[in-house]
Amino acid sequence: MAERSPLFLGLVRPPKLFGLPIMYAVVWLFGTVLLFVWIQSFLVIGIAVVLYPVLWKAANWDPRFIDVAMTSLQETPPTRNRKIHGGDSYAP
Repeated sequence: MAERSPLFLGLVRPPKLFGLPIMYAVVWLFGTVLLFVWIQSFLVIGIAVVLYPVLWKAANWDPRFIDVAMTSLQETPPTRNRKIHGGDSYAP
C-alpha cells in the first residue's frame, strides 16, 4: 500500500536540480565547467546541452544509480590478485 500512496512516493523521491537528481546535476555541471576551463571552447556548452536529455533519461530509469555506483566503489575492496590479472578476479 505504501508504494501507491502519493505521500510516500513524494517523501522518498530524491531532491532535484534542473530536473535531475542532485548527483546527476553535480556530475553534469562540474563536468561541463571543468571541461570548459580545460579546453576553453564553447563547443563544450553544446555538448552539455546534448548530454542533458541523456542524463534526464538515465535519471528516469534509475535516479539513484550514481549513488549506488559511488557506494559500491567505495565499499568494495580490491582483491589481492588485482596486480596479477590486471583487474579483480574472484577465481583462483
